[in-house]
Amino acid sequence: MEYAGFWVRLAAYCIDIAIVWIGLLFVNLMLGIVSIVGRGVLREEVLFQYTVKDIMLYVLQALYFILLTHGTGTTPGKRLLNLRVINADGSRELNLLDVVYRETIGRFLCGLSIGIGYIMAGVDREKRGLHDMLCDTRVIYAKKVKILPVYQAPGNYQAPPPGYVPMPPQNGGPMRTDNIPMPPQNGGPMRTNSVPMPPKQEIPGGPEDQSQKVEKDS
Repeated sequence: MEYAGFWVRLAAYCIDIAIVWIGLLFVNLMLGIVSIVGRGVLREEVLFQYTVKDIMLYVLQALYFILLTHGTGTTPGKRLLNLRVINADGSRELNLLDVVYRETIGRFLCGLSIGIGYIMAGVDREKRGLHDMLCDTRVIYAKKVKILPVYQAPGNYQAPPPGYVPMPPQNGGPMRTDNIPMPPQNGGPMRTNSVPMPPKQEIPGGPEDQSQKVEKDS
């Protein structure tokens, strides 16, 4: 397992927060209309300075992380960066109560003291934040990178000379390894090394035969 560090987890969290913010923007608009119709019921403070509307928005935000993490082990932000939440023993079946505790109280405690709980992921040996320590979870890279082996030539291998091109077999014969003419390089002469040339045959009716024919006629 390769643990995900602080910066990649921060980038994934920022992507998730951007998605949540866009979704809550439409929800906030709908709740505003309901609050006007209901004579400001959603604006009443029920928990310290938090209103019913604030609590509903927080619950929706927490459900985004809880349901996705428990159901798939990841979120859209983590998925884009190839991250996944697992248990400390490597199993991917997360307990619902652990996920709820991790995404609510665990994140609340991480946010205290200028996010020191999140910064712990940058110095811990297993890249754990405070919420990971409390719920015994880890964040790892989900997919492994396939490494292709590099094959090396044997020690007695000899590289072919320049211009060497194997010729395909003809009429079921063995593979020809003759060199073929290569085009000139850098203005040099045409290379025609090791190319078998057909034997020259004398064509009847040449100049000598014609001279003999003239003598016979004379």
